[in-house]
Amino acid sequence: MRKHRAAAWIGLIAAGLMATSAQAGLPASVRDAGHDLRQVGQGRLTWLGLGIYEASLWTADGRFDGFEGGKPVALALWYERKFSRQQLIEITAGEWERLALAPAPARTAWSRELDRIWKDVARGDNLTAVVVPGQGTLFFDSRGLLGQVKDPEFGPAFLRIWLDSRTAIQDLRAQLLGEQGNDR
Repeated sequence: MRKHRAAAWIGLIAAGLMATSAQAGLPASVRDAGHDLRQVGQGRLTWLGLGIYEASLWTADGRFDGFEGGKPVALALWYERKFSRQQLIEITAGEWERLALAPAPARTAWSRELDRIWKDVARGDNLTAVVVPGQGTLFFDSRGLLGQVKDPEFGPAFLRIWLDSRTAIQDLRAQLLGEQGNDR
């Protein structure tokens, strides 16, 4: 009986991990909005062995050449844990400050915008940022458009949390940029 119960738990955990892994792609809501993007890379963020989210980076041609190329860049996050909107905003603003990606007034204004757009997330939820040159940054979840930050400086600063060479998550950065394998 104990063996069966243990096997059942292992099966449920494995199914949950596979379900999350399968969701790491670009949500249909982004494609439905007319963004035809190709994956650059993907990876998984963990902390103390716990899954935080699956992340994937997307561009029009499947290559990331920076933000100056005039092409859309998207970052899709599929959460494996529950976070409040406020926790997400605090983490984001903290990374902007740590990486010196924007002055304090811009971080404050952007945090207010995110408070208007973002929502709490739970396991299996998606949050995707699409940085569109000349149009700002669009945020989607799996159901559709959540909102937009029009400031053209916002999108690159937001994505640099993951893509900057000084990021605290170097392994994930390398995976997103396609520089190393996506082994878990």
